[in-house]
Amino acid sequence: MKTKTALLATLLLAAAACQKEGGSSNPPTTGGDGTDTPTTGGDVVADDGGAGGDGGAAGEAKWADMDFDARKEWMGVEVLPKMKALFKEYDEAQFKGFKCQTCHGDDGKEKSYAMPTDSIYPLPEADPVKAAMEYDEAMTKFMVDKVVPDMAALLHAEPYNPETGEGTVGCFTCHPKE
Repeated sequence: MKTKTALLATLLLAAAACQKEGGSSNPPTTGGDGTDTPTTGGDVVADDGGAGGDGGAAGEAKWADMDFDARKEWMGVEVLPKMKALFKEYDEAQFKGFKCQTCHGDDGKEKSYAMPTDSIYPLPEADPVKAAMEYDEAMTKFMVDKVVPDMAALLHAEPYNPETGEGTVGCFTCHPKE
């Protein structure tokens, strides 16, 4: 009983914190093409059109199988706290105010939290890692080595591999193309 109470309290605190920060824990549920699927790595992740199958509880289903409510819960309980900690570990001062808007932009709610967002640094399609390394080598290494694999794990997906073209979570999951 204590575990369920603690989980519920954590969920409520995460949701409240995100709401108080002026955002929402809503996940990216629509791609740039108007479909009910998040856009990742330039491709659309397989989804059931938002119906969510049985709409299993967050953590029990893959991201692509979650309905909007389960995705919202997953973003608030799992993704936001873990990404916030990861970014603050990288640079406490720069990311002390990490919140939903950090990734989804100030207009995230109006855009249904669609990703990629035009609110963060755009990257060239041809060689995004090279361009990012030229812009900020330390941040790029952090993104490639920590953020992409951790986010892929949180979304129950594979990190994008530019050599094989396989995987769905990569630079263009979040960053817009130039």
